[in-house]
Amino acid sequence: MKVKEMIKENNRLREQMTPFNRSYLEDMIIVLRASRVDPHRTEELLLEAAQQMLQAQKKGKSANQIFGEDPEAYFREVMDSAPSRPVRSKMNYYIMISWTSLTFLFGVMALVGLISKWSTGSTGMFGEISLFTIIAVGLGSIVLIEMIMKWMSSLSDTDAPQVGKFDLKSTGVYIGISVVVVFVGLYVSRLFPVISLSPWVSLIIFITGLVGLKFIFMKK
Repeated sequence: MKVKEMIKENNRLREQMTPFNRSYLEDMIIVLRASRVDPHRTEELLLEAAQQMLQAQKKGKSANQIFGEDPEAYFREVMDSAPSRPVRSKMNYYIMISWTSLTFLFGVMALVGLISKWSTGSTGMFGEISLFTIIAVGLGSIVLIEMIMKWMSSLSDTDAPQVGKFDLKSTGVYIGISVVVVFVGLYVSRLFPVISLSPWVSLIIFITGLVGLKFIFMKK
């Protein structure tokens, strides 16, 4: 079974689980997919866990009765024995994030620019883009995704979809960094050139980006 097929089957099985079991399995997914275990083996293990969980659920047992209180502990031996993923794999992941964010940035510029051109006769701010904006969106999307993944891993294990313990220190650090980045960005952006770009060119870049996502990053 291919990776995509296993993911689809896993999603189907999750829909049949109780809220607690589904939350437990999602914690397993976050832990294992973020590990160095091979993607194909990762999905095999998660699918096996989902099938075991459903069988136990039919007998009135919850996930922690089968796998223990710590989802990570169940896979720890597998994760520790797995060979390290090549650096290229991690780089491809980051490139895909940046590629996707920039693709949709140009898609928005094309759409709004064409609408503006049709309604007012001018593309306005959507007819040009700063090199700084391209760099900021490309790198910023990676940081944003990493922060979201970290937040997801902190979600509570209970049935209620509540966030885990609030970390005031980390939140303050993130806010501080964001403020500094914004103010530095306002100054630094003036040092970068601005590129004139018609909505039609943005549309071509958007379509090219979508094709690249399909044939470069989504082969499997």
